[in-house]
Amino acid sequence: MSSCIDNNCVLYLLIVVLCLNVIVINSIEIRVENRGAYVARILVRYQTSKNEEKMSNSGSLTSFQSKNVVIENNAKSIEIDIQMYVFFNTLRTILKTSNPCPHTRCFVVWGTIVKAEWNELCCQ
Repeated sequence: MSSCIDNNCVLYLLIVVLCLNVIVINSIEIRVENRGAYVARILVRYQTSKNEEKMSNSGSLTSFQSKNVVIENNAKSIEIDIQMYVFFNTLRTILKTSNPCPHTRCFVVWGTIVKAEWNELCCQ
């Protein structure tokens, strides 16, 4: 009887792990932390598996705030554009890069509208 219960527990845990794996793998995140003295935004352009062009926008990312842009896992031709607002609706690009092998990427931006800096971090 105890071996049956143990087997059922193992089976249950295996199912839970497989379900979590599917949930986690089904998306790619672009994470940005803004430590700068400006408002930023994240734009991510990509193609779906059906070759449809899509764009995700983080909206305003104020100082000392972090945001994630989540896109589907099978995306390709991913372009990441981190911009800052310099005057009302005027934007300046801080970072523009591609994501050739789709995976989660993390960035931090800092500085001022005169001199903005960025770095890619190891995601945790």
